[in-house]
Amino acid sequence: MYTMYSLYVRHMDRQPSYTTGDVARLCQVTKRTVIKWIDSGKLQGYTIPGSSHRRVSADNLRLFLRAHRVPDYAGLVRRRILIVDDDRDLLELLQDALRDQYDVDVASSALEAASRLPVFQPDVILLDIRLPDLSGLEVCRHFQSYKNERNAPILTMSAFGGEIDPAEVRRSGADAFLPKPLKMSELKKRIEMMVG
Repeated sequence: MYTMYSLYVRHMDRQPSYTTGDVARLCQVTKRTVIKWIDSGKLQGYTIPGSSHRRVSADNLRLFLRAHRVPDYAGLVRRRILIVDDDRDLLELLQDALRDQYDVDVASSALEAASRLPVFQPDVILLDIRLPDLSGLEVCRHFQSYKNERNAPILTMSAFGGEIDPAEVRRSGADAFLPKPLKMSELKKRIEMMVG
């Protein structure tokens, strides 16, 4: 059964832009607050030519909610996960398993992952320790500034769990380690704990 609010949210999710009233309802604040956000430059908006009515693009609203940690009551902003692994079958399996709850992007090498960071801006990085071009632990070290700036945890994984030194994993900057084969329920639980 749909409530009026859920129908409203479903309709809103398809919109390319929102009025200040729409944003106020979605964020559960007053319209005046939204106008102040726009006027101060915190929320990127635009004025309709020939009127004083303001609009906010869906992308700018998502960025604002994420950047200012405004609660996403309407579910407009989904958490993003970047999965880095050279096993294409595993990438596809993980992408299918996680895409109902998260926006998922994949990379099959360290170089590809590094190029995806500024574009995709993940909230969590799921990283294989053994990559063809660079060790996953080295990748962790290189991603530290991104991790600290975005508060994005790094969850490492490997089929060679017995050969992995947990202390070395922590020293590299990883937040957690999971052995392969991955148990999907455990992976989802870890991700949920990390992103809240």
